Amino acid sequence: MSQAQKNSLMILLLCMSTITVMAAEEDHARKIEYAFYPPAPLRQSQADAGEKSAGCNSCHTASDAANMHQSPSVVLGCTDCHGGSADVVKPEGTDTGEDYAAARDRAHVLPLYPKSWHYPSSANPQRSYTLLNRESREFIRFV
Repeated sequence: MSQAQKNSLMILLLCMSTITVMAAEEDHARKIEYAFYPPAPLRQSQADAGEKSAGCNSCHTASDAANMHQSPSVVLGCTDCHGGSADVVKPEGTDTGEDYAAARDRAHVLPLYPKSWHYPSSANPQRSYTLLNRESREFIRFV
């Protein structure tokens, strides 16, 4: 066997071992029983919509508008569109730590494949087409 053939074989074996490691680290679906998130109502008061956004607005402050809809004729709370739990509020005086993470996870709709989404990062992965096909309807609605 020539040196070039040996080098080619070595490269092939390295590639195969890399693929094996990547397959071993594949994300597996978690078992999650999602709460029922009703569809957005046809009509509601601004106060009702505000209740459905209260907990969300306790964390999502500077980066997001209190109401994502410019038209006053659209009266929706955050959970009307996204699901989740608007009654969970940010723990007082913290943006990190176990209490904050627990509140965040109770408020949000969690993904079935957290490693694939790099959860808890808020950045969605690029080219997530096939990942979306595997995810739950509840999480897709939330995103």
